[in-house]
Amino acid sequence: MRSNVTLLRFALKYWYIFVGVALVSGALAAIFSGPKFISPKYDSYGVIYPANLGVYSGETRLEQMQQYLESNAIRDTIIKKFDLYEEYELDPEYHEAKSLMLYFYSEHIGFEETRFESIKIKARSTDPVKARDIVAEIIHQLNVKIRETERQKYGENITMFTAYTKELKSQIDSLEKEIAEYSIKYNIIDLSSQSERVTEGYLQFLLQGKKGDAFEETKTIYQNLEKYGKSLDRMHLQLDELTEVYAEMITQLDEAKRNYNKEITYSNVLVEPEVSDKKAYPIRWLIVISAMVAASLFTFIVLTFVKYSPRKQ
Repeated sequence: MRSNVTLLRFALKYWYIFVGVALVSGALAAIFSGPKFISPKYDSYGVIYPANLGVYSGETRLEQMQQYLESNAIRDTIIKKFDLYEEYELDPEYHEAKSLMLYFYSEHIGFEETRFESIKIKARSTDPVKARDIVAEIIHQLNVKIRETERQKYGENITMFTAYTKELKSQIDSLEKEIAEYSIKYNIIDLSSQSERVTEGYLQFLLQGKKGDAFEETKTIYQNLEKYGKSLDRMHLQLDELTEVYAEMITQLDEAKRNYNKEITYSNVLVEPEVSDKKAYPIRWLIVISAMVAASLFTFIVLTFVKYSPRKQ
C-alpha cells in the first residue's frame, strides 16, 4: 500500500513530464498515421445467399458455397485481374512471394457465414472503387466456377446417356429385325389374337375332316405357333422392356442437355457491394491514444528506474 502511494506521489510530482511526452507522442502519431505515411484503406462487402445448388456428400448449400469461394481458381483470378501483387507491393519473382500473397489476400479478403444462413464477402483496398469491384468480381467468379463444375458433371452424364441409348437402340433394332424375320418366315403376325383364331380354325378342320390347301396352311401356322410362339412372345416382352428403358434414358439425356445448356446463377445477392466513403484503416484516434499511453508508461518506467536506482540510494 505504501509503495502504491509513493508511486502516485512520484507520478503527480512529474506530471508535467508525462503530459508533455503524451502530447508530443500523440502529435507524432497523428502525423505518421496520416495518408502521407500510411495509405488509407477502404472496405466493401456484399451478402449472398446460395441458390440452385444440390446436396453433395452431406454438405449443406452454404458449406458448398464456402468451399467454392475459398477455391484456388477464384483466388488466382482475383489476384491476376486486380494486380494484387502491385497493390501489396510484392515482387512476383521473390522466392516467398506466393506465401506472402496468400497471407495478404486472407488479410484483405474474407468470407464469413452470417446468422441468417448467408455469406458475407468482404474486401479491403486502398481504392474504394477497387474494393467494391473485387467483391462484385468474386460473386461473378463464384457463379462461373459453379457453372463450370455443373457443366462438367452434366457433360459426363450426356456422354454416359448417349452411349447407353445408342447401345439400347442397337439392341432394339436387332430384336425388331429378328421378330420381323420370325413373322415373315413362320407367318406369325400377332401372337395373342392369331393364336386363338388359328387354333380354333385348325380344330374345326380336324372335326370336319376337311383337307386341302387351307387346312395345310392352317396346320403349318398352328405348328409354327406351337413351336416358336413362346420364343416370339419372350422377344416381344424383351422388346417392350428395352423400349421402356430406352424412353427413360432419352428423357434423362434430354434433361442432362437442358441442364448443360442452361444459364443460371447460384447466388442471390442480398446486399450489393458499394463504394465506401469512409476509410476502415488506419484508425488514427486509436493509434494516437495508444501512442500517448505507451509513451507515458515508458517514460514513467524510465523515470522510476532512474529515481529509485540502487546507485542513487
